[in-house]
Amino acid sequence: MNSEQRRKLSNISTASLPPVSVQKKKLRSIGSLVCCEEYHTCHNIIKKRKKEFKAKYCEFKKIGKGGFGSVMSGIRRSDSKPVAIKHIPKGLVRYMLVKRQGYEYKAVTEVALMAQAAGLLYDGSVANQGVIGLLDLYQLRTEILIVMELPLKSMDMHNFNILREGRIPEHEVKSIFKQLVDAAVLMHENGIFHRDIKAENVLVYLDQGNLSVKIIDFGCGDIIKNEPYTRFSGTFDFAPPEKLLQRQYYAEPTTVWQIGALLRDLYAEEAFETRKYMEGPNPPFDCLSHECNDFMNQCLTISPKQRPQLVELQRHPWLV
Repeated sequence: MNSEQRRKLSNISTASLPPVSVQKKKLRSIGSLVCCEEYHTCHNIIKKRKKEFKAKYCEFKKIGKGGFGSVMSGIRRSDSKPVAIKHIPKGLVRYMLVKRQGYEYKAVTEVALMAQAAGLLYDGSVANQGVIGLLDLYQLRTEILIVMELPLKSMDMHNFNILREGRIPEHEVKSIFKQLVDAAVLMHENGIFHRDIKAENVLVYLDQGNLSVKIIDFGCGDIIKNEPYTRFSGTFDFAPPEKLLQRQYYAEPTTVWQIGALLRDLYAEEAFETRKYMEGPNPPFDCLSHECNDFMNQCLTISPKQRPQLVELQRHPWLV
């Protein structure tokens, strides 16, 4: 399964930035984050020249591509630290307002969501080590560059699965998913909905001999709200059944569904598709323990009201 077919932070400091004058319309606000996809008339707050970027970083090769841009590997020239640089064409950039200290600031949506998912934007948020870290942001004339950490010898779960020839030992999968669920719990506590949990958006790497996980790519993300979502932005094959059946869905049941879909996708012979899964049959995997199959099946419960909550997944016997 090609990743092309499947259809990212230090703190954002706004204390020294001037307030943004905008015409308010169609805002959806939860807490201090406001989605504003129609704010393209706002002036840019952060401006840096391309030569500043080239003086600080060196790019190498493309390591990823999605609907909102491409990702290059590189290093920071000062210390040769590996980095990932996401290039987003200006026309595809979404913006949101960040309300802080009585002011409203225009921010790149993906960056703001990433920061808050990591617990780095607002006081009272929960630190989340399972979210990729931001190093720099460059707003250029034709594109936005998001510079992120890139753990040594890291790869996404899709490539990790290929490396293991589709036979990742269950104890390693258990370690990965325990961290993934923990990161998802904190992400939701911080009010952020990733909406595109899949193999290509989960980095796996060795940290002191142990597998560690980082969630990447918040380009399809949103703030969590109490009312249902109707438009789906993400990998449609991983969309929850309720989106297909009722044309609306909620954040947490969707995240739970996608965690289960990712797990099943690792072991199934064919790429996971929600429609096909709904048609069944979906027999358990003989190569996996009863607890693992049960975890997967609970995540993939068709009715969203009967799916476990993320905190309940943390307590599932497979992960305990």
